[in-house]
Amino acid sequence: MTVVSLALTPLDDLMFDTFFTWVPFEGAGGSATTYLDGYAHSLLVTTMLICLPLTGFALPLIEELYFRGFLLPRIAHLRAGAPVLNTVLFSIYHFWAPWTVVSKVIFMFPAVWLVWRKRDLRLSIGMHAGTTLLMATAGTVALALNLV
Repeated sequence: MTVVSLALTPLDDLMFDTFFTWVPFEGAGGSATTYLDGYAHSLLVTTMLICLPLTGFALPLIEELYFRGFLLPRIAHLRAGAPVLNTVLFSIYHFWAPWTVVSKVIFMFPAVWLVWRKRDLRLSIGMHAGTTLLMATAGTVALALNLV
């Protein structure tokens, strides 16, 4: 899932450059570091370390518990449409970065489909929270080592 996530970054850039250049957001688009310019390195590392368990694990876990644990069973009457709708709603929920909706649909659909098919929430928790924690940890380490 991490490889898929990284491979979809050019799609996010394309979507931003094609449809969302009007968004007045410093650092919008594919770059994850532009908005960090101007802050002290020690402050950034400290902030990343404090936020790591929250943004790397707790928030994806909460999203999975709501979207797959609560919402998906309630739309099961849609049959094969349930995982599709659940994935689209999850992707749109990330409204602060609308240029990533398409890549989030591609990224999350396999996990949502597996949860729906196997009726096992642990699969999407492992994929979503695992990938997010891995990426957040890698970003924090890269920042701490001045690689970004």
